[in-house]
Amino acid sequence: MAKDLDVDEWELYEAMAKVTDDSSLEVIRSRKIELPKDVIRWRNVVGEFSLYNEYSASMSYFVSLGQILKDTVRVPIGRLALDPRIHYCWIQTSRSGKTTMFDFLSPVWERTFELINSYPTTRNNLPLSGVRQFTLNNPDSFTDQALLGTMKMNVPNPDYNRQEAREDPEYDTPEFEDKTIYGSLYGSGIIAFDEFEHSGIFKESQHKQETVMLFQKFMNRLDSKSHLIKKRLTEWGKDLVVDSQRSLWATTLPPEGFEKVILTKGVFQRMWLYVRDVPESLRAQMEEDYIDMVGEIMEDEQGSARYHEEFSEMLYNSYRWVQERLEAVDGDKRKVVEWTEDGQKALKNVWRGMKKYMNTFDDSIYEALNTFLMNMINNICIAAALCAVSERSPKITAKHIKQGRQLTDESFDSITSWFTEKLKKRPKRFSDKNNEKMYIAAYNSTNPKVKVNGTNGWVDKKLMIESFRKNEQCGRNKFYRHWQSVKHIFEEVRKSQTYVKLKVEKDE
Repeated sequence: MAKDLDVDEWELYEAMAKVTDDSSLEVIRSRKIELPKDVIRWRNVVGEFSLYNEYSASMSYFVSLGQILKDTVRVPIGRLALDPRIHYCWIQTSRSGKTTMFDFLSPVWERTFELINSYPTTRNNLPLSGVRQFTLNNPDSFTDQALLGTMKMNVPNPDYNRQEAREDPEYDTPEFEDKTIYGSLYGSGIIAFDEFEHSGIFKESQHKQETVMLFQKFMNRLDSKSHLIKKRLTEWGKDLVVDSQRSLWATTLPPEGFEKVILTKGVFQRMWLYVRDVPESLRAQMEEDYIDMVGEIMEDEQGSARYHEEFSEMLYNSYRWVQERLEAVDGDKRKVVEWTEDGQKALKNVWRGMKKYMNTFDDSIYEALNTFLMNMINNICIAAALCAVSERSPKITAKHIKQGRQLTDESFDSITSWFTEKLKKRPKRFSDKNNEKMYIAAYNSTNPKVKVNGTNGWVDKKLMIESFRKNEQCGRNKFYRHWQSVKHIFEEVRKSQTYVKLKVEKDE
């Protein structure tokens, strides 16, 4: 279990200030590569319901696929292996689409789990049950009893028949039994928290320490007993053992004290973290889009249901392909998708670049950020395996490593951007406007005269990046680090290369 680090908050801030050194960040940037077609389709549709949240839409695909493959796929690491679950924590400004996305995903998860639970019946077996049964839990309470459950001792057994017991001397059904009532964490599937800020993780308290332990435990590897959560029931003198094999989907607005907690509490190193403070101009655009739809009638339910069925079938087809692969490799989960030499080399290049970057920090900070580094490497491996499955590839190649790394790059950029903005200690509105001005200046200085899809005003994105670097006297990473917060003011299209165009503001 990751340990909390005794590091002064201002020492963390000082160390994180080094993130602004573009030369150190340059070594970890991944070049853009297309994600699998299923991911792109999923992202585009989910993005229609939760606007301007494309990255989290993509991640919802990987959270879903990783969960349903937890019993069939492993990423081997010598004698150990990673299971493919992804625990996603999405921290973003309130009223910006987090709940809307969950509302779309819930029916997809429920329908997918129905298909997976019933799959054994196609082989003349019983449906999945007990800890292996997939369900969606969305608890409102973070108490131990709500999450873990409880036990009741010596309760009447509904199967006990008093008359049979009298007539049959060998009747062995007990009159009373001990009954376990499991909480939300038990079992398989998704556990979703729409208001994760109330979990207690972000506030110093005794309850927080217990909550941190619960989340750390169930995110441990499934192939060891370390993921089992044990709670001592002092009233009965027994342990309640909770087997949680779920994937986490947690959303929250940015809580107070987040800057310190994210680096000093080991629970966040186990999550796939994405932090985003939505800029004012994008919030204004969201509000305008909402107002434009007032009074408009859309047959949403039928359209949504069609997508729910499409996406559940998409996941189910991947699940069945993996089942076939598992049979082909004699049930060895580590060989369902196997590593190629070029895939392993690509991963080692990522690690070397990341170590070079980490070496710029002092020892105590190195220890804190190194936990993020290794989790990021693990996440790249898991995402690469899931990309291979999505493309029906039995081999994990360098391409899949690049796909996985593209996802982790954006996660890492979100974390570093959050800290650098906090370190500047200037009003957020001023920072947002200043960032937008830098990108608009780079766009204009690239001479936007290219014609794409019948319209003028486009520029080659590579040339715009070079203009940005020249204007700001910086490396490519500064462009990418803030691009997520300003890209909503540009249109982007991919042809033989990527082109961008500044959007024209609507008339008032």
